[in-house]
Amino acid sequence: MRILVFLLIAAGLFVGCSANNEPSDASSSDVVSDGNAVLAEPESHRAENADELGSERPPGMVLIPAGKFYMGGDAGEMGGNSRSHQTSYPIHEVTLDAFWIDATEVTNREFARFVEATGYVTFAEKPLSKKTIDELRLAAAYNLRQLKQDLLNCSPDERKAIEATIERVEKASKLSQAAAGALVFAIPKAELYSKTDINQWWRLEPAANWRIPDGPGTSWKNRLDHPVVNVTYEDALAYANWVGKRLPTEAEWEKAARGGLDRVPYAWGREMFPQGSDVWMANIWQGEWPHNNTASDGHVMTSPVKAYPPNPYGLYDIAGNVWEIVSDYYHPRAYEMASAMSRNPTGPALEQVAQPGQRVTWRVTRGGSFLCSDLWCKGYQPGARQPFDNESPSNHTGFRCVMDATEPVANTND
Repeated sequence: MRILVFLLIAAGLFVGCSANNEPSDASSSDVVSDGNAVLAEPESHRAENADELGSERPPGMVLIPAGKFYMGGDAGEMGGNSRSHQTSYPIHEVTLDAFWIDATEVTNREFARFVEATGYVTFAEKPLSKKTIDELRLAAAYNLRQLKQDLLNCSPDERKAIEATIERVEKASKLSQAAAGALVFAIPKAELYSKTDINQWWRLEPAANWRIPDGPGTSWKNRLDHPVVNVTYEDALAYANWVGKRLPTEAEWEKAARGGLDRVPYAWGREMFPQGSDVWMANIWQGEWPHNNTASDGHVMTSPVKAYPPNPYGLYDIAGNVWEIVSDYYHPRAYEMASAMSRNPTGPALEQVAQPGQRVTWRVTRGGSFLCSDLWCKGYQPGARQPFDNESPSNHTGFRCVMDATEPVANTND
């Protein structure tokens, strides 16, 4: 589980970016190819057969037309050693059937209705087993030994950061863990001594769950229209099943995110600020990451859905706000596999991603979050992807749902 990885100082919850790696670009004849497009009207790329594919538009959903698009990293923008960037290649052509997708991320208001109707309890709210708690404490002990060893050979600035990390890990290891809890972002107390030690900016908060997004003192009730967070793949799937929908595949998510635009770096077009330098198009980090978010976009943490302009398909927060869980299993070389070339790809098979001794498999998340900084990470770009496991709720991850579009019935009288 990622909570275990958290205590082992792994880099699985990357919010970081990286070394230059710019594969060649690709072109497409089946998508809008105006790379200079800024922000089309939401209906401008609506499927021509939208009315035929359903007599009524499902409430709050947008139809994504069938067709081909080029999937993969955003050339010229995806440099670095972050997993969310390195694994987005090769760029490849994908063919999808039409589908409906939620215009917004699932909100606290919507998730609360589900919980009230079903009594569902999320992973973060459930107690951990004694075995898991013992594993966590052993991992923390190992982690602390390594950190204390690092103190023997470090600069004064590094010492302060390492000591802050030791304090955080010691606190986490002493928690009773009455519930699994979630990972919550916390501004580091000192300068970073490593760009891969996520303990510097994440803390394990046993009280955090969808009802208590950032831990004690916070509540979903004053964030009704914010995306629900601190959920796992299973939590998201349970909600989707309840509303008669499903989670999107990675390919569906990216086609929707690109908005019908061909190989442009942002979900809204080629320019970062198409409506002026003071108009932010997404909820991301501004300022020195991870110490000072200036909130130039109006928000420090999550924002209400629809707070920023939609992409050309009419989708809100498809960039930034929260990472979105999709249905595909994660593999760093997924785009090189035969499964990536099939029509309506669903990602690698379980046997292709399972590791010996691995108890929990990873899924993919897309879209970036309020923690993505243009100077540190560009996970909010449509080609970015990162791993997420089923036991890793965090306060920068949520989801949205999709539905298959009903194909028109053939006229047998012709």
